[in-house]
Amino acid sequence: MKKILNVVVFSLLVAAPAWADEVDDRVRAIDDNLSRIKDKLDGIVSDSSSSDIDSALDYLNTVKSEVDRLKSLDPQSDPGKSMAYYYPDWIPKFRESAQALKRMKDFQVKADESRLAERCTEADRNLKAFMQNFVERKDPNGVSKISDEVEKIGRQYSDEYKRMQEVHGEMDRARGYARYFSESQGRWSDVKGELHDGVSDIWDRWTRRMDETKTKCQELARGRDADAVKDALAKLGDSSRARREITERIHQALDQAGNSLSGAGARTGTSELDSALGSSTEVATQLDQLRNMRGEDDTAKRMTDVWPDKNKEFRRSVELLKQVKAQQFSFDGIPVACKTTEDQLMGTVRAYLGALDDADEGVKVVTERSERFATETRQQLDAAERKYSEQERLLEEAKRFAFDEGRWRSVRDRVQETASAMQRHMRTRLDESKVACGKLSQGTNNPDIVNALKVLRDRDLLVKTTLERVARDYEEWKKERRGLKPGGRFRQENADKLLQAFCDQDEYQLADRVQRVADEVASVMGNLQRQYLDRLKRLQEDVKAVESTKNPTLKAEVNRQKRNMAATYKRLEDAGNLGILRGRNNPMVNMYLENGNKKHLAYQTGCTAMEYEIPGGRIDCVNVSDGSCEVIEIKPNSSSGRSAGEAQIASRKSVLEDLHRNNRLGGLMQRCVKDGSLNIRYSVRYYEYCPVGIAHIDVQSEDPDE
Repeated sequence: MKKILNVVVFSLLVAAPAWADEVDDRVRAIDDNLSRIKDKLDGIVSDSSSSDIDSALDYLNTVKSEVDRLKSLDPQSDPGKSMAYYYPDWIPKFRESAQALKRMKDFQVKADESRLAERCTEADRNLKAFMQNFVERKDPNGVSKISDEVEKIGRQYSDEYKRMQEVHGEMDRARGYARYFSESQGRWSDVKGELHDGVSDIWDRWTRRMDETKTKCQELARGRDADAVKDALAKLGDSSRARREITERIHQALDQAGNSLSGAGARTGTSELDSALGSSTEVATQLDQLRNMRGEDDTAKRMTDVWPDKNKEFRRSVELLKQVKAQQFSFDGIPVACKTTEDQLMGTVRAYLGALDDADEGVKVVTERSERFATETRQQLDAAERKYSEQERLLEEAKRFAFDEGRWRSVRDRVQETASAMQRHMRTRLDESKVACGKLSQGTNNPDIVNALKVLRDRDLLVKTTLERVARDYEEWKKERRGLKPGGRFRQENADKLLQAFCDQDEYQLADRVQRVADEVASVMGNLQRQYLDRLKRLQEDVKAVESTKNPTLKAEVNRQKRNMAATYKRLEDAGNLGILRGRNNPMVNMYLENGNKKHLAYQTGCTAMEYEIPGGRIDCVNVSDGSCEVIEIKPNSSSGRSAGEAQIASRKSVLEDLHRNNRLGGLMQRCVKDGSLNIRYSVRYYEYCPVGIAHIDVQSEDPDE
């Protein structure tokens, strides 16, 4: 055991110097790499790139590795102990500052390479020489050429200068981050010093270049607003200004022409086209003026050489549109005319189908009219097709106007749109006409006419067809009339109106209102009833027209229909004297009106005074005993009655209290005062007045139709 202990102690004595040597090695390696970082940052402002900063960051990675190894050795004395404790926090701080310095250096290098200030100086010198050349020759083309040149140069250098201003802000932010590192222990002091020197040197160099760039480029970036440019343009501006004004008037006339044509294809008149022609006249006038002062202006020369002929082409297209406009809507009435003629023809057919004894005549008349209408219709459609072809040719010619230089593009588009819209309208109406007139143009081949002639030529078939039609119409009539019967929707709606007059209104002029509404309901219902009677009578007449048939089966059907419709007719006539159709003569309505009056009077029985008059109205009931009174309003028990009762009793109270305060309370109401105070109880009494349902004002059933 003693021997083992001696071995351990001996081993520790041997290892201690080796451990101390490794700590020293790490410390030296860290200091050496920090020195290398310092050397890389020295004179960074003069470098042509930021590669030395990248190298410094690589050395910083080595420092971090050495610090990590040193920390694992857990040194117990300085400088190793301080390095292991502080450097892990300082390294990322320095890295952030060094990266910010790198951004500053990159901005500086890019600005040096861009040479914006030098280029602005050269561009300014060249621009002034360019402008002076036009000024000395008094060349009118100089206005447009100088304007184009300064716009191009101004836009270019304005954009670059703006970008440099944006970079200036980023540079300033990077400067703040770069100066953030402030540790100065050991070799870090030298590193920090070179870092801060680099920041200051780069920033100084940058600001000098920024100021120089501002001086050289700011005026150039103003474009047409630069003093030298304004001076040159002013010298060239007299004739150029006149040309610009005339050119602007031409452009305005073209814009007006386009606006006039916008939507003109759908218009029925020609005012928009006339306006476009007026604009064309203005264009021609202004082009003549421009020709007299065009000088050497290339734009004015082209306008006055080319545009007059194009304006004539435009005018020709508008005149063609105006010519077609007179015919554009000529097809619109064809479908209506065909429908009217077809209705007339089918009316004739129905008349003969309902006249058994005139069937032979009907065959002849229907055949002759069908063929005549067909011939006339085909001729009309053929003429319309020819007219469309003629108008389409003119519209296609108008659409050939294709000049699209400058403002003419919009004018050309409006011409094309107008012509196309007019074409579509005419084509659509012509196609609709062919559809609407299709049956009419078939003459006796029209399926409806074929069937009608077949029926007219067969007497029994004619009778059978008539009876079947009458039966269908009668069933439809009965179905529609259900709304007029008790329980039907239409009758229910009108009965509800009468109930509302009873129950949902105030009590004043109640009888007049209820009787007026009852008469209105009876009038509406009565008119509808008469319409149903008229329709039923026409059906009876249709049956009567075929009652001479000899066919036993058909004869039996005729008699059955006559019998059923006669009974239904009488029942409908009798229904006019029942329920709400009687208007104010409805005994059920009058009974409720009378009951309401009786209930009102019954509530007033025993009152000291009834209908007692005060300012603003009459109190329904006043009960008086010395020193104490009761004021009562009597109302029907409905929503409006309850609302009116509360409002009136409040009004009565207000009036009586006001009279008492002003010592104007006279007569009976003076007995309501006790010990100087007004002693009145106020209340509203309600009586049941509204019919509780339709059953109380209208009949509830009616025998079914046969």
